[in-house]
Amino acid sequence: MAAVLLIITQCGCSRQRVYPYEGYGFGEDWLLNSYCYIKVSAYDKAEVEASAGDIDKLISAAFAEARTMEKTLSRTIESSDVGRFNAAAAGEKVEVSDAAAALVFTAQQFNVLTDGKFDISVGPLTSLWNFSSDEPKVPSAEEIEAALASTGYGNDIEIVAEGEKSYLIKGREGTMLDLGALAKGFIGDCVKEYLESCGVERGVVSLGGNIVLIGSKEDGSPWTVGVENPADGRAGVVLEERQIIGEVYVMGGSVVTSGVYERCFEEDGVVYHHVLDPATGYPAETDLLGVTITGEISEMCDILSTSCLLLGYEKGREFIETMDGYEALFILADGTVETTEGLVFVPVK
Repeated sequence: MAAVLLIITQCGCSRQRVYPYEGYGFGEDWLLNSYCYIKVSAYDKAEVEASAGDIDKLISAAFAEARTMEKTLSRTIESSDVGRFNAAAAGEKVEVSDAAAALVFTAQQFNVLTDGKFDISVGPLTSLWNFSSDEPKVPSAEEIEAALASTGYGNDIEIVAEGEKSYLIKGREGTMLDLGALAKGFIGDCVKEYLESCGVERGVVSLGGNIVLIGSKEDGSPWTVGVENPADGRAGVVLEERQIIGEVYVMGGSVVTSGVYERCFEEDGVVYHHVLDPATGYPAETDLLGVTITGEISEMCDILSTSCLLLGYEKGREFIETMDGYEALFILADGTVETTEGLVFVPVK
């Protein structure tokens, strides 16, 4: 694959499809509220056959892995770890997967590093705004004030390990988790690890705006990943008509984009985006349209892209430059593109 168009699309497939091709495999699915695909272009046939039978079954199994993790970590699935924690009373000990406990621990660290901007306790706010609805609307000031009373307590969650089991305990009534700012990256890492363990040597995992790359291109050169033009990023613009502002070049790892232009709606002439400020309860006021992060770990790229978007350009750039091995591309509100020193970016002329 010569280039991968980095997109965060809201139109998707109704079911999984896997297409058999000689020499490689391709599959697509709708999960994590995004159109997703997996393309495998080089693999150890013996290892794949030993693991799943053939490449098509392997891709289906990889999607099943992702869906299992989604059912574990999704805020909107009542039986998930997050759903059961959100329904629990203060002080109640909720058994969760090691994955959920680890994500909460990581999120708590970044809550401190970002002075509270990165906050997984925004569940009451994301439920209230409900950007996934067919007809989202601006909540009343009273509703937002009530939701804020239970927001900002992501660090007031105790993580307990007893033997081989993990538990979460909420310290305050009404606290609700939303792991959406890091779960997709984590799931991308899990899918990559699974594919590699089954003999995949080269391929692409695309989970909406999260791209995970295995190996390099066939000739050993870096992958080329297109960065979408925010002006074309609205859900109403069909994929075929969307344009890119340029391309980043990476050797393996992950490329993740967060932006204020995709999941949004307009009311009374004002556009409201889905990246919420835990301090105000409203969409964050930022001088950025989008942030693209590259690095080895997709979960980390996911965290950093959201964090930088919330921090704004100056603080976001200072923040990312403290993270070894991670680079950033910033699209400012006026359309200006800025990058960190180590990012290889070629703009479209």
